[in-house]
Amino acid sequence: MLNDTAIRRPSIVWRNADAIQNDQVSAAYCWSVVAMQALVWGFFFDTGALIAITDRVEPLCWPYFQNCWRFRVGEQALSYLTLIGLAGVSLAVIALEQRRVRLFWIVLVALNVMLVCIVSMDYRLRSNEFYMLLWINAVFLFWPAKRWSIPLVLVSFYFWAGTLKLNREWLSGAVLYHDLFIIPTRYAWLACSYVVVLELVQVWALLSTRLWLRLSVLGQLALFHWESLSQIHWFYPALMTAMLSWFVIEKVVAGSPTANSRQLLRFVGPKSAYALLGIFALCQLVPYLYPGDKALTGQGRLFALHMFEARQECDVSATIHRTFGPDTTIDLKMYGFPPRTICDPVVYFDRAQNMCRGRSEDPTLGDLDLRMNAKRATDSSLTLVIDAPHFCSSAYTFNLVRGNDWMK
Repeated sequence: MLNDTAIRRPSIVWRNADAIQNDQVSAAYCWSVVAMQALVWGFFFDTGALIAITDRVEPLCWPYFQNCWRFRVGEQALSYLTLIGLAGVSLAVIALEQRRVRLFWIVLVALNVMLVCIVSMDYRLRSNEFYMLLWINAVFLFWPAKRWSIPLVLVSFYFWAGTLKLNREWLSGAVLYHDLFIIPTRYAWLACSYVVVLELVQVWALLSTRLWLRLSVLGQLALFHWESLSQIHWFYPALMTAMLSWFVIEKVVAGSPTANSRQLLRFVGPKSAYALLGIFALCQLVPYLYPGDKALTGQGRLFALHMFEARQECDVSATIHRTFGPDTTIDLKMYGFPPRTICDPVVYFDRAQNMCRGRSEDPTLGDLDLRMNAKRATDSSLTLVIDAPHFCSSAYTFNLVRGNDWMK
């Protein structure tokens, strides 16, 4: 027989929704969370990225969902998905206007689940923006002590992104794809070096009790994200603006920050906040557990931030063994792909698998050897990254937990 305490225990929906509603800062931040979802659908509309999940393009599957090629949709379905997404955003806005935070919470969970499902359907949709968006939404919707947890995870985004930039490629400025807006090319290395200082050191001032320090860092981050438009799509700076609005909302609504560096260093904050810092840090350390240059192999990066780290160059080939006739070697490189994806081993592992499945339509294709050489832009020579002979008959798999033998 259940006791009265168990009967009255609130569900996960009511418990988390009420925690948001009962905190003025979190309740105000709901509008920023809705803005993030609206930006997602604006990004999809502006870029046409959702074409990746249709049967019109070659499927590229995530290592955790290798059967994505079985679940393609027609182009007409994209209109329905977009309508559902925009309807969800509209419903979240209506729920907030009517102060129905529990309904808002349910809608936001549904929108995030929908986003995970969409992104999982094709590896082309891999995006650091989605990674951070899902982290901040998970913390906002489910994690306790939100006044501590949200600013800590925001600072963690920048800090761990800064650790990725501690390499010659970034510090020399060679990683940049285009010229910066207001900084001459000869000083690009200086700007890149300053970003490392900003992300590793200065960003912690967002937790300072001194307003001028917090405003100084927010101003520098605003300039950094504006300058990032010279390199990448508007989605990233717009999304980070919505996320960073937490610090402005907290100042306007509460006056002073709840999470501050002084209390953090004295270990007087909530245990859940320190647990969050630890979990996020462990995720960023996963790539270091795998052999090889993580910027070239990509192993373990599924769990971590996918930021500017290196500008890769590569050549990828498949030597096709015909049942009749001589062997032929073809170039598998996906020209026109985004710089952070064009030399990703996952892409070419998937392309080779697609070719193996195509043997039913081309009986002359006996087997193939997959080979990929890659390097950072500052390296003098290419390094062997993939060497997978007899790819089809060997039935290679992409192992997420440990290193892959076919990756050198």
